[in-house]
Amino acid sequence: MKKTIQIISMLLFIIWSCEPIDEERIYEEKLTVFANLEADLPLAFDTVFVTYSHSINEKHEGNNKWVEDGTVMMIHEADTILFTEAEGKPGRYVTNNYSLIVQAGVRYTLYVSDGIDEIISETIVPSAIELESVSNDSLWRCGENTSVEPINIYPFGMDQLMAFYGGFGDSSIFKYDTVVYKEDDCYTSSFTSMPYFIVKWQSETEPGMMRNIMIAQDDSPSNFIMDTSFSAIAFKGTPFQDEDGNYYRPNPQVWNFSQQEIYFSWLAFNYYGLYLMIIQSTDQAFADYYKGDPISMNQYVLPESNIEGGYGLFTSTNSVAFFVYIVQEADGN
Repeated sequence: MKKTIQIISMLLFIIWSCEPIDEERIYEEKLTVFANLEADLPLAFDTVFVTYSHSINEKHEGNNKWVEDGTVMMIHEADTILFTEAEGKPGRYVTNNYSLIVQAGVRYTLYVSDGIDEIISETIVPSAIELESVSNDSLWRCGENTSVEPINIYPFGMDQLMAFYGGFGDSSIFKYDTVVYKEDDCYTSSFTSMPYFIVKWQSETEPGMMRNIMIAQDDSPSNFIMDTSFSAIAFKGTPFQDEDGNYYRPNPQVWNFSQQEIYFSWLAFNYYGLYLMIIQSTDQAFADYYKGDPISMNQYVLPESNIEGGYGLFTSTNSVAFFVYIVQEADGN
């Protein structure tokens, strides 16, 4: 009997210990700012978004919470650059100063005021990163094949990428390699499946976090990789359908990661054809913010903002890109 009482007491203690702490938080409306600087690009390429915060049930567009006639300044060493509100776009502040290029390893300070409240924030732009495709012959096996071979990735910077878009998306100015989308189970069964290629990054300084952006250049229905297998549904999710009944999956895809080698497997690609791959090194403010779960909007895991006196995020990135062409297995062999 004594032993039974001890067990019941222990169970009650465990249950009591697991009870959630109901801590009430009072919502307070504050200035909210989002801005990002990209290394090696003119400051004029960046937009500072200024609004008042929204409660969970409020829409973010089509309201009067965008801050008009505010003061927005970017401070870099002896330079103070004034941002002005973009015409016809309340709360979006830009500068026409194309002479100031965002520099790696440099501190930038952002000041914002609505005439009553003010906020200030800082970012240190990450160092440049270098990319190379590497081999690996020790982690996977597909039949007799245990080796992942490197590909030619021909990396380039954001200044060249702007030239790409300035040329109306003419990808012929870039070199790229072709990769076969293999469908064997050892390639398409899980997130640990054998990758098609591996990219390794390195930098002089440790980044806050790394980000990978994969953009299919032609996400039309004819290029969609139709896979409704159990593995595809489990790891890629059920395909969406548009109003015409065409299937699609998200484009672009964005991953945050920390490992030095990036495994590009079947999960990276939802379409055949040309892909623009962007690898970004982010500052520490970005990493701290994404310790929370802002993408999934998890209200129980709050992001850690570097905005003093308000909400939001002021961050910076240093990016390298490359193209890769994905073909069907029948076309690639």
